[in-house]
Amino acid sequence: MRVHDWLLTPARAAIHVPTATAVVADLHLGYDRIRRRGGDAVPVRRVADELTVLAAELARQGVSRLVIAGDLFEDGRYQRDEVLRELVAWLEASAVELVAVVPGNHDRLGDRVELDGWTMPLYPEGFALGEWHVVHGDGVLPPGRVVQGHEHPWLRWRRGVEGPCYLVSSDRLILPAMSADAAGVNVWGDARWAGYRACAIAGGQVLDFGDVARR
Repeated sequence: MRVHDWLLTPARAAIHVPTATAVVADLHLGYDRIRRRGGDAVPVRRVADELTVLAAELARQGVSRLVIAGDLFEDGRYQRDEVLRELVAWLEASAVELVAVVPGNHDRLGDRVELDGWTMPLYPEGFALGEWHVVHGDGVLPPGRVVQGHEHPWLRWRRGVEGPCYLVSSDRLILPAMSADAAGVNVWGDARWAGYRACAIAGGQVLDFGDVARR
């Protein structure tokens, strides 16, 4: 589904068409390992397995540039190198260039992140794609057109009909959480999002449900 300069994909990635750059948010990589660290008996998932759908969509669209709009990690203080090493291997295997990481409130990355000679392209103040400014969304938003994550939008339209969604207005695009573990926040009927369209992921397509604030 095309809105403004963006192709909204069912893989929870928005592609900025003029620059052929995909933007995703809220991957929360390492969630399983943080749970295990706390004593929960959950299986460990490889980063490559968590990003299989994204890799396939990028290949299908012929896109090799990727921007992460925050919360790359579930908790960047723990087991970061282990998860990051798997991410770098996935980037290389998928022929994807990570052009920017905008830190989110979960990341706790500091000023510089290096691993085995690889340096993460950090943009704490956000990253520009054309006239759009990519941020995480947990702080004060910059003026102008903004792409962000953080909100984990989810559309619960009626019983049994629900799923992650994009929120779209004239100057803002809010991405669904990439992580399947992230709890979605229902936006349907919420006056906070009056004037926003809910573009929901339904199977292999994205459907426009219109203004989310209507009931």
